Amino acid sequence: MLKRSEVGKRFCWTIFFVFIYVLGSKISLPFVDLSKALRLNEGTTTGLQLSSAVMGGNLRGMSIFSIGLSPWMSSMILWRMFTVSKRFNLEKTSSEIVERRKMYVTLVLAIVQSLAVAMYLPLKTDLDSGLVIAVNTMIMVAGAFFLVWLSDLNAALGLGSSVVIMMAGMVMYLPEDVVQTLSSVNNIPEIAYILGMIFLLIFVYVAVLVEYSKYQIPVNKLGIHNNLKSYTFLDIKINPAGGMPFMYAMTLVSIPQYAMLLILSMDSNAKWAAQLAKHLVMGDPIWILLYIFVIAILSFAFAFVNVNGEEIAEKMMKASEYIDYIYPGADTRRYINKIVLRLTVFGTLYLILFTALPFSILLWDKDLLRLTMIPGTFLMFVGMIYNIREEIRALRVNQRYTRIF
Repeated sequence: MLKRSEVGKRFCWTIFFVFIYVLGSKISLPFVDLSKALRLNEGTTTGLQLSSAVMGGNLRGMSIFSIGLSPWMSSMILWRMFTVSKRFNLEKTSSEIVERRKMYVTLVLAIVQSLAVAMYLPLKTDLDSGLVIAVNTMIMVAGAFFLVWLSDLNAALGLGSSVVIMMAGMVMYLPEDVVQTLSSVNNIPEIAYILGMIFLLIFVYVAVLVEYSKYQIPVNKLGIHNNLKSYTFLDIKINPAGGMPFMYAMTLVSIPQYAMLLILSMDSNAKWAAQLAKHLVMGDPIWILLYIFVIAILSFAFAFVNVNGEEIAEKMMKASEYIDYIYPGADTRRYINKIVLRLTVFGTLYLILFTALPFSILLWDKDLLRLTMIPGTFLMFVGMIYNIREEIRALRVNQRYTRIF
């Protein structure tokens, strides 16, 4: 009897988890009038729908997964900011306590986002509105934690961890967004379609090229013959942060908007909150500047987390490895961090160019909002495919080794 491959089994599990996600995203919240949109202006509604979809949410169908994985991803970023500081001594905290605290932060963010959405849902029921809002809030919070659990299951049994959930959310609505936008814009000249296709092909080529390009640092090892030197490298991606800053920036920038909407639902006379909510709408100049700033910060943060010069230098010392003309230890750490810094500057400019600048089109035409999300979504999609590909390659290599007993 043929032994089923580990990759095949994990792929089947992933398909099953994606099926559960798609099924859940079609289950609407109770007492909601699906024929109407959120009780917000069109720009705010569309922006929240798009940012939610990037994180696996479904605000369009107002489903039980409306807020997606946004609270969980935001809590991971916020926790990382705390761990960077040595003041809290969080590096000495046990992993169990760390995960528990992350869940507490996730719960707070999930309640804020869910309550903000629930307050503006178009309801159709004779029940008390406060009770319905409370029920829908609890359902959305539970949906967010269910997706976290589903992502953990996929990490243990399937392929791609939480990435697959977000990929499914993007794939579900991307074709619809393109068709809907093109159909809403009248009198588009044929030359515009031709130029758009040319730009798309160039963008795809550059995105794939940057994703797979690496900067190689030759590394020597004591006791290994020099003939093998050409095969030993420390590889650093040209864009060390990858496409993840786009995803995290979307969710982080949306958190203040949820908070302002929640404040306005409780006090409609809060003019300062109304002004902030107005400027935090996707496509507003202040939103674009804030988004560029967050992209830049996250690009540097992810780069130095993904390529930690201190950890690499320490591992190289323990493995008796060294870089030509560079002393082991502190000098190696500074050398690696210097290279990472240069690559991160390039990667940050690259991310801003392809994920943030397209939003400047909205200053002239707000109807193109859905199209401006495509470049960033594609960059994130390419990065996800790359990570899944590397995971499959590692599983195949591991499967070549057979047990002795």
